[in-house]
Order: sequence, then C-alpha cells, then structure tokens
Amino acid sequence: MAVIDRVLIGEGLVIEDRPDGSGLDLKNVAHIDLVMGPRGSAAEDAFCRTLTDQKQGVNGLLAIAAPNMMVKPNTVMFNKVTIKDGRQAVQMFGPAQRGVAMAVMDCVADGTIPVEEADDVFICVGVFIDSKADMDDRIQDWNYRATKMAIKSAVNREPKAADVVKQYKEALHPFAAKTPEAQNRRVEDKAVALAIAQMKERSKLVKSA
Repeated sequence: MAVIDRVLIGEGLVIEDRPDGSGLDLKNVAHIDLVMGPRGSAAEDAFCRTLTDQKQGVNGLLAIAAPNMMVKPNTVMFNKVTIKDGRQAVQMFGPAQRGVAMAVMDCVADGTIPVEEADDVFICVGVFIDSKADMDDRIQDWNYRATKMAIKSAVNREPKAADVVKQYKEALHPFAAKTPEAQNRRVEDKAVALAIAQMKERSKLVKSA
C-alpha cells in the first residue's frame, strides 16, 4: 500500500535569536507551507499551475539539487512574499532553493518518502523570504529544516485533529497579537519564550531525524 496515497499537508517554522543577541531573527525566519500528493491528485494539478502561472513578483521554480539535477519527487517552490529586487530573487533561487531541495532528497534517502513512490509524487512548497533577509547560510539551513519538518509531518499525517483539539488553547504563537487579557496578566514575555522553546524543540527533533 502506498504511503503517499492522497493529498497531504505539512508546515514548518524555524527561527532562532540573532547572532548579536538582539532578539529573534525575524529577518531570516523560515516558514514553509507544503502540499504533496500522488500522480493524478490535486497536488499534481497545483504543481503544474504553480510552475506555469508566473507573475511579476510571484514566481514558481523547480527545486534542484544542482543545475540539471531536479529533485525527486518533482518539487515546485513558490514565494509567499513578493520578490522586490534582484538580491531577494537570488536568495530564493540560491540558498532557499538549495535548502528545500536537500530536504526533499534527504526525506527520500531516509525513507520518509519511499523511493519507489518518488517518481510519481508532486510537492508544492511555499517559501517565506523577508525583504530584509541578510544571512544566506540561515536562509539555506532554516528552509532545509522547515521543509524537512513539513514533509515528515505531512507523511505522518500530523498533527492529528484529536491532538490539536487537546492542545490548541494552551499552544502559544510567538507572533500573535497581544490581547488585553495577556497584557493584564503580564505574561507576554514568558509566553513568547515558551513558544520559541517549543519551536526549537520540534526543530531539534527534525534536525536529528
């Protein structure tokens, strides 16, 4: 029975502090939204439309491990933030592309995506690159880690609805609006710190997988 037998959805976010200790590195944060599925599914249709429907500032590109070596499963990347200049375009077509491509191939190599299914699976990867991103090594590494996280979550059908129902009220979002209730409790800093700790822990698990 095929592992990837339907459209699957995955998500991954990776962020750490700035090297100078000035706070979260919002400039280079990696956030991946991912759709994958077998040949004949809506994922294949989305793949084709993303690759062929090019617009100014919104582009689809194949994930390649190296020139003339596109990854398998077939993977198309699209930007979630409008590309405004050549520098940002190079970051998308360079470190981000390399990070996503290596994550896909490592997921085939480690068996997350069965190699016998890889030729007939299609993946669409939404990539976030801030217009102020300034560290190519982080763009590459963090998009690698976020993509790998998203693929593994998708293939494992995680999170389960039952788990989300149990956890969503207590789960913390580091960038959520600060509500009056939260301000009155004076817990914003602790909440953000805990949310970041949760994300880092999930990232460590993916990195060691």
